[in-house]
Amino acid sequence: MNRTTKLDVVHPCYNPHEGWEKELLHYYKIFVSQLPSQVEVKLYLVDDGSIRGVTEAHLQYLRENIPAFEYVTYSQNRGKGFALRTAIAKTQGDLIIYTDADYPYRMENAWEMFRLLNDENYDVVLGVRDDHYYSQLPFLRKIFSLSLRTMNHIFFPSMFVKDTQSGLKGFNQKGKEVFLKTHINSFLFDMEFVVLASRRKDLRLAKIQVHVRDGISFSQMSWKTIKQELLSFQNIFSRSK
Repeated sequence: MNRTTKLDVVHPCYNPHEGWEKELLHYYKIFVSQLPSQVEVKLYLVDDGSIRGVTEAHLQYLRENIPAFEYVTYSQNRGKGFALRTAIAKTQGDLIIYTDADYPYRMENAWEMFRLLNDENYDVVLGVRDDHYYSQLPFLRKIFSLSLRTMNHIFFPSMFVKDTQSGLKGFNQKGKEVFLKTHINSFLFDMEFVVLASRRKDLRLAKIQVHVRDGISFSQMSWKTIKQELLSFQNIFSRSK
């Protein structure tokens, strides 16, 4: 008999759009429909201090339709990195996969990530975005994303992947231990995780190319945010030396 695998799926959200709960359930059902029968899935939704968009009715809808569901929240917006660390610290599964609550990538990418973690026993699997992704970004966000990739090549030549900001990543308990050592609360927590994981010679790392699903629109990035993330980059670089 095959051993049961416990998979925790973690979704951060902040001020979600109308209808988000139905969208989440729709894509969650598609995802679990193609997993092996011996996989037990629990969904963690972590609300990063939303001031609108998340109501008790939304949560009750998800509780009624998802067999294993846990809602994690706190009152003040702290950033996506903080949100994911808070939720992932609570997970108990053998494997953890995180992505945004609107499932922005093609489902085939999530299934491939699970397979690599479960069947091929990688400790960490990182999504790497294809070129089509960048062509869909608003101007400032595109410039920052491409610049960050170049900066990673220059300042972190031994990093396992240079495109660190894909919102689809997965790991086992060894990878979870590394993820929880990150400190960055905002956008570059992903990069910090890749830097830390790349330095661990005992971790088995894999990468997959991920593709944005149809219908996804990307938010703008302000100059203020870019300045904040450049400070985060400096912080990560200083800690890595």
